[in-house]
Amino acid sequence: MMGFGSMGFGWFLGLLNMLLILALLAGLFYLGLRAWGGGGGPKKDEALEALRLRYARGELDEESYRRLRKELEKGGEA
Repeated sequence: MMGFGSMGFGWFLGLLNMLLILALLAGLFYLGLRAWGGGGGPKKDEALEALRLRYARGELDEESYRRLRKELEKGGEA
């Protein structure tokens, strides 16, 4: 009974299998980083953009806009 190993290309199938598993693990790692790693940055930019829109619509005066922008840029620790 002859398996793929004795045909001469069994090593290729083993290598291909290993590469597919590594690619799957790398993809899962990448998706995990995107899901858990990117939480803080975009929310801060969205808040600044909302503030700019409120100022542009005239809902805020210049003093309020500057004060709120400073608080958002330093992380809202005030």
